[in-house]
Amino acid sequence: MSFKARRPHSGKIPEPAFRTVPAGKLLIGREQKMNSRLNIKEYRHSGFTLAEVIVAMGIIGVLTVALYSGMTSATFSVRLARENLRATELLVEKTDGLRLYTWDQLNDPTYMPTNFTASYYDNGTTNNTSPGITYSGSIKVSPFPTADRNYSNDMRVVTITINWTSGKLPRTRTLNTYYGRYGIQNYVAN
Repeated sequence: MSFKARRPHSGKIPEPAFRTVPAGKLLIGREQKMNSRLNIKEYRHSGFTLAEVIVAMGIIGVLTVALYSGMTSATFSVRLARENLRATELLVEKTDGLRLYTWDQLNDPTYMPTNFTASYYDNGTTNNTSPGITYSGSIKVSPFPTADRNYSNDMRVVTITINWTSGKLPRTRTLNTYYGRYGIQNYVAN
């Protein structure tokens, strides 16, 4: 039996089939050809099929449409909320103004204006050339509905109605309040 002497290990790690080139080193001759052949073989096997690309584009398309519709819906909701807030501000403003009228002024149809208009300009956008939204409103003073009460001659029902158009849809808000002959207006006016 003969033993074959082994060569001592040199300590070098064998090079992989695909080598990365360190920065600043140029491959020349045979090494450059080997490296480019290996890269081409790997690129041929590392790609997407046509079916995978079509499915991915379909998913991206659906997500884009969903994002756009969500942004449109949010913009419309914010616009409608601003319009409703402005209508509520007008109702509160007119209701607060009622406190300044005396009983005789409230019952005089020529003293208190029954119709009014107000505008809302959205300054949140740049280059806003639209005329804004015009709110038209009316104030109606009517007798207290139950005439069989002792205080029905000393009370009035005030109805404030506001109308406006949002896009092509008509919108309306109504507020009913009671006004008494001996209410808080006597303390404010005197």
